[in-house]
Amino acid sequence: MHSAFFSSSELTLRDRLIDSCVPSTLSLENVANNSNRGDIENPANKSQASICSWFLHFTRINFSSVPRVKQIHEMKLMHGEALKLVELLCMHAADLDPSGAVNIFKHPVFVAGTHGIPEIVEKIRESFPVAVQFYDNEGCNPFQRAVLFRHHKVFSLISRISHEQKLIVADNMDNFSNNMLHLVGNLAPPDQLNRVYGAALQMQRELQWEVEKVVPNIYQDARNIERKTPRMVFTEEYKELVKEGERWMKDAANSCSVVAALIATVVFAAAITVLVKKAFVIFAMSDALSLFSSTTAILMFLSMLTARYVEDDFLQALPKRLIMGLLTLFISITTMMIAFSSTLYLVFGEAKTWILVCVAESTRVLVTLFIYLQFPLLVDMFYSTYGHGIFGKRSEKPLY
Repeated sequence: MHSAFFSSSELTLRDRLIDSCVPSTLSLENVANNSNRGDIENPANKSQASICSWFLHFTRINFSSVPRVKQIHEMKLMHGEALKLVELLCMHAADLDPSGAVNIFKHPVFVAGTHGIPEIVEKIRESFPVAVQFYDNEGCNPFQRAVLFRHHKVFSLISRISHEQKLIVADNMDNFSNNMLHLVGNLAPPDQLNRVYGAALQMQRELQWEVEKVVPNIYQDARNIERKTPRMVFTEEYKELVKEGERWMKDAANSCSVVAALIATVVFAAAITVLVKKAFVIFAMSDALSLFSSTTAILMFLSMLTARYVEDDFLQALPKRLIMGLLTLFISITTMMIAFSSTLYLVFGEAKTWILVCVAESTRVLVTLFIYLQFPLLVDMFYSTYGHGIFGKRSEKPLY
């Protein structure tokens, strides 16, 4: 069911660009003539639409024959029709008497919170505002179910409801005296943990849940029926994941520090044996930069090996050190290859040009290989650490 809604779509950057240009209510052949019309998923954006329209008109390409574009277009049609159906059902259910509306809305709003479908929660909330105060058999409201199953898109809607309702939702405790902080302290479901690579990134993702910004401070030390505070629950539940994250970080630091140490040794020896013979600006600059960057990488990885590895370190401190270490290691590898190429040019370049071409191509292949193997991890860590977090840029539109 959740695949029928836009929130469940896992689109790449390319797919999101196509999604912004492809309409959801028109045929692809008519997009150029109707570019200023909005659709259900994407509001009308005249500048963006005019650019897409101009591009389609200028290129004269039949995008309906492109498989991926056609697939995204069909997906948007399905999302739009599903959302229209939800709106229609909510409109008719809201006209019933309160008890009848409760019987109709209660099950869908909890299913949406459990499976992560914010569109259904939003439409039900707009039609029947007290729906977010429903409670299931365990005493949880829909937002607490979203926290328990780690559906951040549903939980982010809490920032758009009224202040009074937000307090009512945040103050609720389930049948076991667990408040929202206790629930976020429980171990996330495996399908949510496995959305990111590596135990360290999984730990960072769990620490990014900002439930404490919603729940009053007095609940941070509240105890449940087992006499446990939220911090005690979190520490107990994530004990194994912390150990796995520590092991993952130390393995990465050990491997990368060996490479950085080898690079530092090579470029230091090259500086002694070559620079005393010939002055070469490119070689000197790249060799020095490789030495300094590899030394910095070694220091970063050593700091990871000697870190405390407490829970909160996985949020910022450890990821930042790994990012800095990988960046400086990449710089040291690149500049080392430049220095090596410069040395060969000094010896053979003027007489045998083909040697320089072969070396340049080999350098490009090696650097490209490193980027291909390590760059995705670096991008994920950079986005997770310095980006907007799992909640992204929240909408400021009130949810009435």
